[in-house]
Amino acid sequence: MSIESPPTWPVVDPPPFVPAPRRRWPVALFVALVLALAGAAAGYVWLNPGLFSQSAGREDRDADGRSNDKAIMTDLLAAQQKTADDLAAIDRAIADQQEQLKAIVSQLANLTSKIDAVRGSAPQASVAPAPLTAPSVTMPSASVPPVAPAATARVAPKQKRPPRATVPSGPISVGGAPLNATPDATVR
Repeated sequence: MSIESPPTWPVVDPPPFVPAPRRRWPVALFVALVLALAGAAAGYVWLNPGLFSQSAGREDRDADGRSNDKAIMTDLLAAQQKTADDLAAIDRAIADQQEQLKAIVSQLANLTSKIDAVRGSAPQASVAPAPLTAPSVTMPSASVPPVAPAATARVAPKQKRPPRATVPSGPISVGGAPLNATPDATVR
């Protein structure tokens, strides 16, 4: 066998280009597709006339929008001023409360020093502290006899309940299994 082909076979070379009728149908299909899309777009615009007419009246709406913007801006400025006033009032209230707190703390320190002075001068007398509702509190004199503490009540321990008697139970069926009951078992 030889690698060469026999000389009797005809040698046919492929044509150098595709014939003209085979080249035309893709171009025609592309043109038809572009025309169909253009027609669909034209039909959409024809059926929705307000689509492009919105831009025609834009100048009129811009004038109305500017007047609305001015009204909204005025409202925003008024709300900002009110918020600033509220914050200033809150700051003043906090400062007043801090001043009152400082005054109360100084009064409390003064009263505490007075109580310590009274206790130091009369160590044998037991004096109950007075309520701190008024700024000037008068302390009882040292000649008042001390108050005896109240007797504490004795708490009786709880009595325990007797344990409950257990009730005998018979066999229990779980899941419908048969019971192996003895003949002397009581049935409930």
